[in-house]
Amino acid sequence: MALFRVLGGIYLSSVEPFETNEDIYAQDGIRGILSVQKQPIPELYRTDPYIHHQIPIDDDDITNIIQHFHTANSFICSVIFNDSEITPLAAKSTKHQSHILIHCNAGCSRSVTILAGFLMKYYQMTLNVALYAIKRIKPDINPSDNFLNQLRFFASVDCEDNLSELIKISSYKQLVMELGHHNFAALVTDDYFYKDVRENQDAGSVLRCKRCRCLLANSSSFVPHEPPFEKNDKQAYFIKNAYKSHRIRDIQRGANECTHYFVEPLKWMQPELSLSELEGKFSCPRCKAKVGAYSWKGSRCSCGKWMVPAIHLQKAKVDEFKVKSVILDNARAIPN
Repeated sequence: MALFRVLGGIYLSSVEPFETNEDIYAQDGIRGILSVQKQPIPELYRTDPYIHHQIPIDDDDITNIIQHFHTANSFICSVIFNDSEITPLAAKSTKHQSHILIHCNAGCSRSVTILAGFLMKYYQMTLNVALYAIKRIKPDINPSDNFLNQLRFFASVDCEDNLSELIKISSYKQLVMELGHHNFAALVTDDYFYKDVRENQDAGSVLRCKRCRCLLANSSSFVPHEPPFEKNDKQAYFIKNAYKSHRIRDIQRGANECTHYFVEPLKWMQPELSLSELEGKFSCPRCKAKVGAYSWKGSRCSCGKWMVPAIHLQKAKVDEFKVKSVILDNARAIPN
């Protein structure tokens, strides 16, 4: 039987047991089944006595698996602890009440990532220890680089899996954006976009449309980047090749000063970004002047730095003001 008991009542497998109609409830007492794949399993395993939950995702370089950790963890806890809201502290000292099988097509990447995330959160294992705990039982596990990167991020935020909390973390938003426009649904929610752009002293500075002075962004939404100053950094150079040839025609060093402000998605950008295009341009919401552009697959700044995604406002189209001076100017404009 191709079932691997990893810890207590937690099993791991490929899709093989379902293809051979094995009675995993009678043989191993498995009631809960967590399928981490798009293909459905036979109806037999989705009805009583089984409890089934499916996470329909692919194993590729653009899938955001971390967004499914919360529902996966809740389902696992509901099966093995009879308590979907059990805390990690309580889980460590609670015996498993039932058995669960976590599987994907091959049982090597998607299911392993979900299980590793669970062990990290509820048993306070490091990523390496969690993978070792699984690999000692199933030696052929091989989570993709994309999923490993997300597990590292998961560790860096103390295994926070609540999306309402994750969405507040700028590094999570950046991770989702780097996965590309295929994850766009996670980016166009009201929770993700800034509600508005305010002139507050915490922001430091604001960007206004050069033509109509419409407020477009504040410095709290900036995505900072360091120009590639090292001589051996390929990003520091712009290389032009001959037409339909690899022969180099010209090499130029990147500019010393950046000509773009890279920012996170802002509320006024939502109509354009909601089109789900790979790239496009931004117009000022008031006067409709062109003020910037975006590319989910990334683009280079004038300094040479490659930004993914590249959501930016052009310095030539906007003016930057210090917040205190803006507030002072506005106060002076108020009539007595």
